[in-house]
Amino acid sequence: MLHKTAWLGIAGAHHSTVQNKAHVALIESDVYASALLSNNLLLARSADGSVLGSAGWCPYDAAHNTARIRKVFVHPEHAGGGLGRTLVDAAERDARSAGYTSFYVRANANAEPFYARLGYRAVKRGEMDANGTALPVIFMEKPIPEVSGAQDA
Repeated sequence: MLHKTAWLGIAGAHHSTVQNKAHVALIESDVYASALLSNNLLLARSADGSVLGSAGWCPYDAAHNTARIRKVFVHPEHAGGGLGRTLVDAAERDARSAGYTSFYVRANANAEPFYARLGYRAVKRGEMDANGTALPVIFMEKPIPEVSGAQDA
């Protein structure tokens, strides 16, 4: 599965063996599979049909008109070439077209610089639970800039 491969190939170096095993177990769980189905998931595929990357979004119930960007993974062989940015941009466009006016992400520790380059700012640091194991995360947000209705001639 792409998410397991991407986690171990990209994020794994930023976590302990115990954390990696816990996160892989989470990725392989039925709960995770169910979440994938409810996250407006977009996939990037190669010419042969293999999945190269994913990104999705869902409503973020804790904040009005906010979409949560989720399940952003890129195969390690395709990381660093703009695919992640393209997928997140597409997920944001979809969420905007559904009426959301800001974005939220719970980024894994290794992904903070990636999201910062996309205009997200760190709000707070915390942890997520992966089968009883704590993984460091950064909660980040990105408001959609307001567009002025009138322009000077």
